[in-house]
Amino acid sequence: MMKEHEEARFRELSRDLTEDIRVRRMSQYIQHGSTTTYDHVLRVARTAYRLNHILHLKADDHSLIRASILHDYYLYDWHQRGDRLHGYHHARIAADNALRDFAISPAEQAMIRSHMWPLNLFSIPLSRGGWLLTIADKIASTQETVMDRIRPSASPC
Repeated sequence: MMKEHEEARFRELSRDLTEDIRVRRMSQYIQHGSTTTYDHVLRVARTAYRLNHILHLKADDHSLIRASILHDYYLYDWHQRGDRLHGYHHARIAADNALRDFAISPAEQAMIRSHMWPLNLFSIPLSRGGWLLTIADKIASTQETVMDRIRPSASPC
């Protein structure tokens, strides 16, 4: 959980994207279990931002948050398309879409393209922000997948 001033800063830095209708379209697609892509990218962004501050890594907060929110900006339901190779190519698609729609910086583009490392073995994160995004994505994905499997069998007691 973030402190009040951290949450306020996070909201300030993410507002341009979280209020954009194109980004909000990600709420139409499921990412992991029952979690929407929009909820997933916000969880990743908050986790990356929080890790950056806890570990005092001094990655640029604005670029980190933007790349985190746009890292899965591929705008389709990969479950319905039967795309078994989605994990291998969606980072490139998301980066291309983000560049087209939001004129992201080269640093943000690199963070997005490398977030699936080590699955994409040759797309290694090269910056602190890239590593934070990659790690935050793994943390969030694990939480979403595990919690979705635990919830249905959880006893109401």
